[in-house]
Amino acid sequence: MTAEKRIVAVVKCPEAYAGVSRAFSLLAEEGSLPRVSGTVFLKPNIVVSAPYAVSPAEFTDPALVAAVIRCLYERGASRVLVGERPAWGGLCRDAYGVSGCGAAVASAGGVMCDLDREPDAEVPVDGHVLRSIRLPRALVEADLFVNLPKAKTHFLTGVTVGIKNLFGCIRYEDRKKFHREIDLANLLADLLKAAPPGLTVVDAVTAMEGFGPHAGTPVDLGLVIAGADPVAVDTVGTFLMGVDPRSLAVLQAAEKLGLGSIALGDARVIGEDPEAVRREFLPPLFQFVSQHENVHLYPGGVCPGCRPRIPTVPLPWDPAKKYAVIIGREPIAIRADVEADEFWLVGNCAVKAGMAYLLRRAFSGGFASIPRVVKVPGCPPLDWYSQRVIFPPLRAKGWMSN
Repeated sequence: MTAEKRIVAVVKCPEAYAGVSRAFSLLAEEGSLPRVSGTVFLKPNIVVSAPYAVSPAEFTDPALVAAVIRCLYERGASRVLVGERPAWGGLCRDAYGVSGCGAAVASAGGVMCDLDREPDAEVPVDGHVLRSIRLPRALVEADLFVNLPKAKTHFLTGVTVGIKNLFGCIRYEDRKKFHREIDLANLLADLLKAAPPGLTVVDAVTAMEGFGPHAGTPVDLGLVIAGADPVAVDTVGTFLMGVDPRSLAVLQAAEKLGLGSIALGDARVIGEDPEAVRREFLPPLFQFVSQHENVHLYPGGVCPGCRPRIPTVPLPWDPAKKYAVIIGREPIAIRADVEADEFWLVGNCAVKAGMAYLLRRAFSGGFASIPRVVKVPGCPPLDWYSQRVIFPPLRAKGWMSN
C-alpha cells in the first residue's frame, strides 16, 4: 500500500454536494483519488424498507448518494450503478423505493441494480474463513467499486464504517450465520480481500451512537470521510468516533490478512484536524435483564448473536403470566424449582440445553403443572427475529411487500 493511498480526507459537510466535492478535490490534489472511468458500482447502506427521514442515523443519506454520483460523473464515469442488499433478507425494490435512495439515484443519472435479480459471480479468496464468495456480477465487472457506508456504532463489531458495509454485497443466506461477533469479523476481512473498494466515502454527517446499527441515537458529527485505502478510512473513522481502532476485531483481522495498517499514525489525514472534530460516541449497551418484572432470564454462555434478542422475548408479552427465558449454551444459573407458565428457549444452544433441563424436571416430577415451551431456533435466530419483530411494523405501514 503506497503512502499516497493511506491518505484520508476528513471534511465538514454543511451540504451534501459541497462536502463530497471537497473530499474528492482534496484526494485528487494529493494524487490519492482513484482514476474514475467506465462503469462505477456504488454501494450505499440501506438497512430496511423505511423512509430516510424516519431514521436518518441508520441509512446513507440519499442526498449524499446523489452527490457522490454527480462527482463520479464529473470525474469521468460513463455509468454509475447503485446496489445494496438490505438487512434481514428484505427485498431490494422495497428498500430502494421507500428509503428515497431510488429517486435520488435517478435524479443524479445513476442506475439502481436490483441485486435480488442480478446474477452473482463466484470470486476466489484465500481468507480466514472463505476460499470463495458470491458477489454481484455488476460489482465484480465494474471498472471502479465505491463504498458509501454510514458511520455508526454496532453491537457486534463495535463500530460500522466502510468494511462492515461490504456485508450487504452478499446474499442474506450467505451472511446470516456469521452474525456472531468474531465470526463476523473474520468474514468481513475475507470480504474486503475479495472485493476491495477503490474508494470509500463515509456518510458521517448524521452518525449513530449507542445500540447501533439500528436502535442507537443520532449524533450530528457533520463530516464526510474519504480515501482509497479502506483500512485507513476505517481506522480514521473509528478514531473520530472515540474508539481505539486496535480494539476492533474486524480491523485486527483485516491487518492479519495484510490488507492495511490499523496504526493511526500510518494514515495521513487531510482537511480537518482529527482532534478538533473527534467525538466520544456512547458504545452499544446490552440489555442483560428483561424490562418486565414477570420475565426472568437464565443465561448460559450466551454470545452476541443471541444477546440482542433479550428485550424482544417473550413476544407477545402477557402481564398475567410468568416467563422463564433460557438463552445460551449451558445455563447453570438456573434453579431446579423454577416455575413459569412459559419457557422460552432462544437460539439453537438454548433449545438444546433448555430441553435437557425441562426433560430432567419433567421426568423427576418437578413441575406443579407442565409449562408451555416456545422454541426460537437459529444460530443466531435472525429469521425468527426479522419475521416477528422487524417486518410486521414495516408491512403495517405499507413500506414492505408481504
